[in-house]
Amino acid sequence: MTLAPNRPTPMAGLPTGPHHDSSERYVSDPHPSLGETVEVSMEVPADAGITDVGLRTVHDGEAAFIEGRSEVIGSRRLWHFELPCHNEIVPYRFRCVGSGGPQWLTGMGTVGHDPQDQFDFRLMTTGGPPSWVPETVWYQIVPDRFARSGSAVDAPEWGWSCDWHAPIAVGPRAMTQIYGGDLAGVAARLDHLVSLGVGGVYLTPIFPARSNHRYDATAFDRVDPLLGGDEALIGLRRACDDKGLRLITDITLNHTGDAHEWFRAARTDADAVEAGFYRFSDHPDNYACWLGVASLPKLDHRSDELRRRLYRGPDSVAGRFLAPPFSLDGWRVDVANMTGRDGPIDLNREVRRAVRATSDAISPERWLVAEHVHDVSRDVDGPGWHGWMNYSGVSRPIASWLGDPELLRTLTAGPGQDPRGGEEVARAIDEVRASVPWAFLLGSMALLGSHDTPRWRSLAATGELADVGVGLLMSLPGSPCLLYGDEIGLLGENNEQARVPMCWDETSWDHDLLARRRALIRLRRSSPALARGGFRWVERTADALAFIRASRAERLLVRATRYDAPPLRCPVSIMGDEAELLFGRDAATSARSGDQLVFDAHGPSFAIWRLQPDP
Repeated sequence: MTLAPNRPTPMAGLPTGPHHDSSERYVSDPHPSLGETVEVSMEVPADAGITDVGLRTVHDGEAAFIEGRSEVIGSRRLWHFELPCHNEIVPYRFRCVGSGGPQWLTGMGTVGHDPQDQFDFRLMTTGGPPSWVPETVWYQIVPDRFARSGSAVDAPEWGWSCDWHAPIAVGPRAMTQIYGGDLAGVAARLDHLVSLGVGGVYLTPIFPARSNHRYDATAFDRVDPLLGGDEALIGLRRACDDKGLRLITDITLNHTGDAHEWFRAARTDADAVEAGFYRFSDHPDNYACWLGVASLPKLDHRSDELRRRLYRGPDSVAGRFLAPPFSLDGWRVDVANMTGRDGPIDLNREVRRAVRATSDAISPERWLVAEHVHDVSRDVDGPGWHGWMNYSGVSRPIASWLGDPELLRTLTAGPGQDPRGGEEVARAIDEVRASVPWAFLLGSMALLGSHDTPRWRSLAATGELADVGVGLLMSLPGSPCLLYGDEIGLLGENNEQARVPMCWDETSWDHDLLARRRALIRLRRSSPALARGGFRWVERTADALAFIRASRAERLLVRATRYDAPPLRCPVSIMGDEAELLFGRDAATSARSGDQLVFDAHGPSFAIWRLQPDP
């Protein structure tokens, strides 16, 4: 199934108006400490007619206004303000006065009305993500499906073993199908990850369970013997250290499996301390569970003993695996959006703050990334998760632009989702980007697919459009993540099929695809602008999206098209008079034409150019 191209629409978003983002380019310290005063800057073209700019912030809940100073540098006028960082979250926006009347500049751009605060720019004084996170490209692995070490382990009583090349089972049997991958197998294949260029390994759960996905843990005090036990995790940690790779895995704070030793104790004795770990309406058979699934009883975080055992302090589950000898570099927190929430009970804020305190006490260089598939903004109110899995601001918008319409309609609620134009995609990306602090966005995981979704190559309408999507993944803000096997062309039209075993027969790999992924990952990991640079739209049309990522060290122009689109023409006064092509097909060009710099590529296309320093 292919998409029908849209008629070209007028270009929108050319960078000729006021601009600010909370990156290092416009904020003297994007990760300020409580009580620090930082300089924030806003720029406009010098000839834009802006005569006055003020800054509005909120101090202890009350609006406050700050005057600034301006200077002209080349074709730009910059306005600078001293912003006190008095609270955990520091919101601010700019009031611009010109010949057309006053306008507010917020995270959603300029508006002529008085907006609500939800899209204000925001700084956090509670610490940003670990310094290495924005530079890291992740490789997600389902341990049972990646590689076998050759160690013979009998299938558990709940599961059944199969050949590595056997098809994925259909129905409930799929969750108990064991292919035999283990952690030693992962360690033995790390050279493939190094050659791909990724910087970190993300493992789905490694605790004992009664399913191959292991989100129904039966214990939290040990690594599943099927995966090699504690020693295998320690061995993988050492192997990752030798290869220069980070290592994280999943923790489930929302629920356990119904065979978990805590839940068994809770059902056996209503007076047991573990009975307080769950919420029984009628002991022992009626209890709260995840989305009504009886095999996943929900944890009750009102229990002080549960908090102590699970995530409060260095001896808790969360603390123990972040510390030596396991020394995980962080946790991906499963269903973090639901954790601590059960009807009228909402302890989510308390949970995420306690986990963060435990993590920071062990090392501030440990990363906490939350699974959250929709609006995370209400969970970003102070110390807690460093970021979230950005489905809402990366994977869903990109899929809606480049995805196969028929498959998209099977994956969404209600009537399904039709392909959208670039203007709507840009709007969706903007709303998510504007709803969270910039530091939180950089500390998030950007992804197109995961073990919970179809594989991106199956979801994309064509192979060329799949390449465009991966280009956007690697160039939007956040720490990108690939699902194992995506780099060689594995397919899967639903979450179970996506967990197909890794193919190690290199004769069947798509080596051209692999070469393109390697080149793009290499560029992503070497670019300060792609890691930490700000974000500014240059083009938002039905079939073309382009934006600038700019750090203190470099400026890049990123352009993606899903069909042939008219060339992008930008003023030399903004772009400079030439650009260097860093990534793209031979047809991607840039050339000066009069007072414009013209960028062109025959679509579908994806290209990145390095721009000259600010003119």
